[in-house]
Amino acid sequence: MKWYCKLIGHTYVYHSDMPKIAWNAGKDMAELHMTTAEGEPQRFLECVRCGQRVDNPTPEQVKLTGCNAR
Repeated sequence: MKWYCKLIGHTYVYHSDMPKIAWNAGKDMAELHMTTAEGEPQRFLECVRCGQRVDNPTPEQVKLTGCNAR
């Protein structure tokens, strides 16, 4: 934690990390097939200054960041 975060507090920003999509050619090399990474999208808050991360934030915490995420 940086001194600014200790003195004033964290400045959180809302982030979401969606599973990645990969396009691979089929066996005949004529068609592309979509494969996705398993799992749900991750939603978290991250401090801009020190990088502290809050996983699964409550709606009140998200509202305090000032973003319109739902």
